[in-house]
Amino acid sequence: MSNEQTGNVHAKVAALREICIQEVNEHMTVLEKQVWDLPASLIKDILPHLNIFYLERIEPAAKRKGVSTGMVWAALWKDLVKAWRCRSKTTISADEWRQKCLERLFHQALFGHIRLDRYYLSNLSWSSILSLTAKHVQVLSLFGSAREICKLAADELSPVLATLENNVRCIKLQDTSALFKQGHAVMLYIFHRLLDHGSVRDLVLTRSPDTRLLTWILQKDRRTQCSMPQADTQHFTPFGLGEIKKPSLSGASVSSHGTCLTPEHEISGASLIRCSSGEMGNDACLTPFKRPRLDVGQMAGAAETSTGCLPSQSFSWQPMDSECLFPPFTPSCSLNGEICPIGQIHSLVLEVFNDNISRTVSPLLPSCVCLRSLHFHSEWAIEKADVLGVVEALKQLFENPACSLTDLSIGSVSSSMPVSTLLLHLLTACPTLKSLSLEASPVFHQTKSCVTPAPQPAVDTVYSLERLSLRFPQVSENLENLMLVLRRASSLTALHLIGIHNGGHKLGTLLQSLPELNPNLKALSLDDVNLANCHSEVLSLLNNSKLEDVHFKDCRLLEKCKVKEDFLVPFVTALKGLTSLRSLTLSQNRLANGVIALAGLFSGDSPSKIQRLDISSNYILPMGLLEFGRLLQDNSPLPGLTVDLRCNPLDRDPQVTEQALLKLRPLCHLFIDNWNSRTTMADHISVM
Repeated sequence: MSNEQTGNVHAKVAALREICIQEVNEHMTVLEKQVWDLPASLIKDILPHLNIFYLERIEPAAKRKGVSTGMVWAALWKDLVKAWRCRSKTTISADEWRQKCLERLFHQALFGHIRLDRYYLSNLSWSSILSLTAKHVQVLSLFGSAREICKLAADELSPVLATLENNVRCIKLQDTSALFKQGHAVMLYIFHRLLDHGSVRDLVLTRSPDTRLLTWILQKDRRTQCSMPQADTQHFTPFGLGEIKKPSLSGASVSSHGTCLTPEHEISGASLIRCSSGEMGNDACLTPFKRPRLDVGQMAGAAETSTGCLPSQSFSWQPMDSECLFPPFTPSCSLNGEICPIGQIHSLVLEVFNDNISRTVSPLLPSCVCLRSLHFHSEWAIEKADVLGVVEALKQLFENPACSLTDLSIGSVSSSMPVSTLLLHLLTACPTLKSLSLEASPVFHQTKSCVTPAPQPAVDTVYSLERLSLRFPQVSENLENLMLVLRRASSLTALHLIGIHNGGHKLGTLLQSLPELNPNLKALSLDDVNLANCHSEVLSLLNNSKLEDVHFKDCRLLEKCKVKEDFLVPFVTALKGLTSLRSLTLSQNRLANGVIALAGLFSGDSPSKIQRLDISSNYILPMGLLEFGRLLQDNSPLPGLTVDLRCNPLDRDPQVTEQALLKLRPLCHLFIDNWNSRTTMADHISVM
């Protein structure tokens, strides 16, 4: 048989195979029960042609045959985001790819950013896509149109909302003021279902969250129960609007307490109430809902208080010009007279403006006993009085025996109060905190005459602090108060300091004192901290501590060394003596050929047990890396070592780089990239 004939045969076989795969794909409904009998090779070929429904359902059979769906979900993700580059340091499993893809698909479908002509959505409708993907949504991001979000209140999507109740753990909201101006009543109903009936424990509110929404969420102790009293149904009092006469609805009964309706009190579907101001007068949107304290009329604004929306069993998505933008809906949170469950927010992230702190955050904090983690940050300068107001509110919260807060993070605070002083105030108010993160930004255009000394609290208690992270502004900082804190935080296991440029001799004293002050310290992370004048103190710290993770990033370790080895040799010796050390980060310290000295970590009778070495962004050249590889060949590190080499100019000599990598790959796992050093401006003059 000639080559041409052989080629034709192979082409026909390939074409026949494609036809068979296509037929199997189109008849999966019939073949699904027999898919277990298909050979692994055929299952592998079929996977890329299936829609998400069958792709998910075939996974158990594929796994049993030893076929992973990970690459298929990864390809789907690439199509969804349109630009994809895997930056993950760890392998993503098929389950993780599936969850990422289907969660993304849910949001795209909800907000109308989806193309139904994609192969993985073939034969699926918009509602079926939402139904299929809802169970994979762990983080619900509501950043889109309020009109699209409010579709979740439709009768046809009630199973989807119920699924979200069971699966969503975190809700992210952006610019809530804009959202609630458009559809406040329906939005509040959806949040009621997710927060009170659902499994949501984490809430993220960014871009100036609406203060009334925040109040409504956090005032748990002022909510009414979601039960249906049998008497006194003459008035309906939603959201603290006062007594409003019950509209005349044939066969309808409305709760007098603004509660969820039970089946026997649902509004008749025969009476579809339109939202025109002519029919409703001045009545506000009446949503059967259990949180009565949020003033919907105020939230909507004076221009909207004349428009009302009554619930109905019918769902019409064609509002008239004079009507609300959102449809009537049937509440489905009835519990047959039982008490409505009250969810708890355990983690809250807030992006606040200055005026929100004193008006909203501080007054609410004392009652937030269910919060375990609180993070709020502001891009605006915060007045000292507001900062101290937050401290006082936190003090009241911690005086409550029911307080659950253990993790506090305050970011981007721009205040005249020094960081260490604010730290003392916070820990004095919250002595049982386990984790505290505090970031401060410099205050510009402030004269010395405007600065008044902040009162310093008396330090007379022992702190429970285990993790502390501080970012200092780029000004001279007195570290005495920080040492006071560390002296009373004997349980501290992790310390992260950022941005100490002018610590003076106090920084050296602090480092040298850490083993004595904090004997349980396991992780020390210094970012953008000038250690150029603290070499002896650094060596003393390493020789006397039990650190497991040492992180020195951009610390100018070699800035004043005429000969790098003068510091690197004793530095490596101290690191080898630290037998507890497992992770070492030295990125952005201009090591260059000094990397050769680091090979000494793995030589001698007592080699280091380090499992992770980060030497990225150090201007390591190919020849230096090659010598490093040769030395590691002579003294092999323990199995499992990972070395991060990213952002080094290894492109300067690709052949030498490849030789170095050939030596290193059998000895350790490498993180490398295609960084182009010739198009990147960097200050490496001192090491050239």
